[in-house]
Amino acid sequence: MNYKQKHPETCLAKCLLILLDKQKKIKTANNKELEILNFSLKYDRENIARGHLEKVVKDFKVKIEWYVDTKIFYDFIKKRQVSKEVRLHLQKINLKLIDELLQNPLVLYIDQFYLWKKEMGLYYKYHYPHFILLLSKKNNKYEIIDPNTGKNIWIDQKILSKAIIGLRNHLWFSPQLIQIR
Repeated sequence: MNYKQKHPETCLAKCLLILLDKQKKIKTANNKELEILNFSLKYDRENIARGHLEKVVKDFKVKIEWYVDTKIFYDFIKKRQVSKEVRLHLQKINLKLIDELLQNPLVLYIDQFYLWKKEMGLYYKYHYPHFILLLSKKNNKYEIIDPNTGKNIWIDQKILSKAIIGLRNHLWFSPQLIQIR
């Protein structure tokens, strides 16, 4: 499976498809990434993440744990009646929670600014919400797949923590963790 996203807005779809491949050994067609995004855009105008999760549980018969960081976002999602296959949790997203849940890969919503490297060029040096896949932790580093590049990389826990805090405090988005059961 190619881990690079097809479109700038398909990072969550790509992460979910990688999770299905790695954790459940489910192979998907090349067009599934864009199909999930298109479904999500039509499903829920205010929150396309919910549409992504609903499409995945419907099409692949899996269950999902969805952790959200802020009460406002949690209450917003609760009012929209999430599928029973998606279990919603209100919990502070931080390294402690990640370490507790990382027996299996996790999708994490971050501020992508903190993943920027000089070789990417200045065009990509900006704050923007982005989903990545967390695979493992060794010492003080996390192994991730960044769907922007499609590559496995190791990042320091301080960088990951800043990316979570940046999403919450700079961009005013609720950090999220997603795990397939």
